Amino acid sequence: MPIVTHLHGGRNTEESDGYTEAWYLPNALNLPAGYAAVGSFYEGFKGKFEDRFGDPWGRGDAVFQYANEERASTFWFHDHALGVTRLNVYAGLAGFYLLRGGPADLPAGVLPGPAPRPSDPPGRKYHEIPLVIQDRSFHLDGSLFYPAGRAAFDKFRGPYIPGSDISPIWNPEFFGNMMVTNGRTWPFLQVEPRRYRFRFLNGCNSRYLILKIVTHPLARRPAHAALPFWQIGSEGGFLPTPVQRDQLLIAPAERADVIVDFASAPVGAELYLINEGPDRAFQGGKSGTDFASADPATTGQVMKLAVGALTTPDTTVPPSQLSLPSFEPLGEASRVRQLSLSEQTSASLPHGGPRQMLLGTLDRNGAAVPMRWDDPVTENPIVGATEIWEVHNLTTDAHPIHIHEVQFQILNRQQAGHAVRPAEPWERGFKDTAVAYPRVVTRLKATFDRAGRYVWHCHMLEHEDNEMMRPYTVG
Repeated sequence: MPIVTHLHGGRNTEESDGYTEAWYLPNALNLPAGYAAVGSFYEGFKGKFEDRFGDPWGRGDAVFQYANEERASTFWFHDHALGVTRLNVYAGLAGFYLLRGGPADLPAGVLPGPAPRPSDPPGRKYHEIPLVIQDRSFHLDGSLFYPAGRAAFDKFRGPYIPGSDISPIWNPEFFGNMMVTNGRTWPFLQVEPRRYRFRFLNGCNSRYLILKIVTHPLARRPAHAALPFWQIGSEGGFLPTPVQRDQLLIAPAERADVIVDFASAPVGAELYLINEGPDRAFQGGKSGTDFASADPATTGQVMKLAVGALTTPDTTVPPSQLSLPSFEPLGEASRVRQLSLSEQTSASLPHGGPRQMLLGTLDRNGAAVPMRWDDPVTENPIVGATEIWEVHNLTTDAHPIHIHEVQFQILNRQQAGHAVRPAEPWERGFKDTAVAYPRVVTRLKATFDRAGRYVWHCHMLEHEDNEMMRPYTVG
């Protein structure tokens, strides 16, 4: 399988970013004649890396250099190979990368801890826990199930390319029928009546999550929240100030660094982390009003929380009293770019279903100019430029837009004929992924201070793998 690793959230040189065409195959002896062993950008980045750092790349590998100069943040890493990211991530090629220390972190003891470490003895208690939530489906023998063709999405069984414009192997989205947390289906976590720090990551291929803590797993949706979340950070580190939330909307690839205080829960109480997001593509709106929540018996359940006795005093700072590290907004922008999100429907489907997803630009008349992966680069900031990217979503779905190499600020959103809406309180830190709602313009500001070739894309992996990704260059 092709593979190339992307440190999601990291600001690294281009040859260490996990560029999607810099993939490589294992150093195997059974590669068929005529097959490429590396992607078209592998050799060029290999030479740049060796010139820059001196470390050679061998056949079947790559060496990446991470300076770790970013703010203390919840990063993650995953495969980013062209056209197969959805399959490699689904198979398990993803993990947390937690960056600590520096002036943008807090001293030890202020926040709940400790967090897990590889050398810990068995049975150690943790009060900071990274939690990656994914939806999966399984065969009866426990092996992973992923649909082999388009029929799983809309029952279309051909003819496929070249007899139509439909690929036989691509599904527009994927939604599993079970929730998996840290690799375990519907796990159990023993907690004490104290504060915990949870670092949530939505690692689903296409599914949006709406997380909530409730007293009963099968409660009628939308359910009443038993405990609030105090969000203190997002993808780019700490927020300017803690934000209290009854529920967490988390798009694929987004992270939410939160504190949950179980002090008010009686010993013996059973609580449940549930999901009220839809079992289909998210289009905005509220659970129970604009869409049906996930199935309460399956995809609506995430994790059980059982409250035990307090073993040691909690000396951490209550979230309402936290003073988070200083936050400095980005400076004035020198350019505004207008970008588009489009969906191409199929002439071969009687219902006109989606054929592929495309990014692009707007022309002088405000019409979308959809582009494919291999079209010429249209986004090319100069080194050091601060720009505003206006993302015009012309589709009916909400797309999580991820820009490599930068941490940006969400400025605002605007629907035609409506007033400008500022970023949500929990979105006012630095981010690397933003929800672009349907029929809405989402404005992002970023500083592009590192020369190189990078990418921006939708992080619904089935969209990313079928053309909803574009290269961009800095400098």
